[in-house]
Amino acid sequence: MKPEDVAKLIEAAGGKVEEMSGPLSDGSGFATASFPLPEDHWLTRPGWNEPPMPWACGTDDPARNDMAEAIRAAGRYAIRASTMNGSGSFDPDAMLQNLVVGLIGYWSPDGR
Repeated sequence: MKPEDVAKLIEAAGGKVEEMSGPLSDGSGFATASFPLPEDHWLTRPGWNEPPMPWACGTDDPARNDMAEAIRAAGRYAIRASTMNGSGSFDPDAMLQNLVVGLIGYWSPDGR
């Protein structure tokens, strides 16, 4: 496929070509594109933003501090993994997927 055809496909899908190269000597090429969030994306929906708290625990629970630190560590992993260690753009859906991996492991039989 010619680079201009790839660009047309990206633009037809509502995206913007950031960078493109090809064809290379081996016939391959690459394209980096960005797509705006859909208008009905969960991130921009109006809402009160109350946390769901499925594992709510009070300050009397001795496991609270350990859980909080584990969640912080998973959150740091998710942000790093979703932004190429802070050098890339932010994708909220990728961050959530990486947060799940950071909390409970990869999508594999043993989580590793």
